[in-house]
Amino acid sequence: RASDVPRPLVIRTNTLKARRKELAAALLKRGVTLDPLADWSKVGLKISESPVPVGATPEYLAGHYMVQSAASLCPVLALDPKPGERNLDVSAAPGGKTSYIAQLMRNTGSVVAND
Repeated sequence: RASDVPRPLVIRTNTLKARRKELAAALLKRGVTLDPLADWSKVGLKISESPVPVGATPEYLAGHYMVQSAASLCPVLALDPKPGERNLDVSAAPGGKTSYIAQLMRNTGSVVAND
């Protein structure tokens, strides 16, 4: 069954602080095995193996990426938020989609998040 197969670990590049290519290079130097997520995502990286905790790298702690499922990237891409807009996220927990909306809005406008 599909539910018996573990989901791949996906990270989303915070383009306000990093570029995916440079982030990938930095993680590769730490021994992380990764690939671009898919053609539809310019920010996602799929992690296959990591000798270091992905949530504790200097890049993570500096806000260059966050762990986020590939499926939670899709609603934000469908919303297509623009700088200066006002947006409402009604399924905000734990905050990945909300922060992605703010990222695409270049930290302008406003986002109201509720769960």
